[in-house]
Amino acid sequence: MSRQRELLAIAIGALCMGVLLYALDRQHDHVYFLSAWTPANHPASRVFGPLGNYLPTFIHVYAFILLTVVVAAPAMNKIIPICLAWFTLESLFELGQIDSSARWIAQHIPAWFSGIPFLENTSNYFLFGKFDVLDLLSIAAGTSAAYFTIRILPGRKLGHARKQ
Repeated sequence: MSRQRELLAIAIGALCMGVLLYALDRQHDHVYFLSAWTPANHPASRVFGPLGNYLPTFIHVYAFILLTVVVAAPAMNKIIPICLAWFTLESLFELGQIDSSARWIAQHIPAWFSGIPFLENTSNYFLFGKFDVLDLLSIAAGTSAAYFTIRILPGRKLGHARKQ
């Protein structure tokens, strides 16, 4: 299996774990993609306990870094900028949940977002999300884990299959 396929499989597996986490641990009426598919006020079971609060930020940055590397198939010297870019983006989204920032951001979301799936929830993400310093640490851990996952896979170059 090529390195890109391995990274893709790991990223998809991580995202599937994230969906499972949301389905098991979160109030469904508070989760954008679950609220329409499940009964209102479906109870969360908290299978992951307190760790379930921070796994999503870990999984998001981890999987998105791996997917970016798969799509871009960069040389190894491009991995650190990809990791830093995703770390910065995820951190900005977390910082945007600070009350004063969230209100300002929500007021400046374009009206046309309301008609587009996923974008229609942007204001709610900032207004109803809760900033947590531990989420920033989780983002840093996910970034580091992605970097090391990419570095420790067998020594094949990205985009090239191993010779048989």
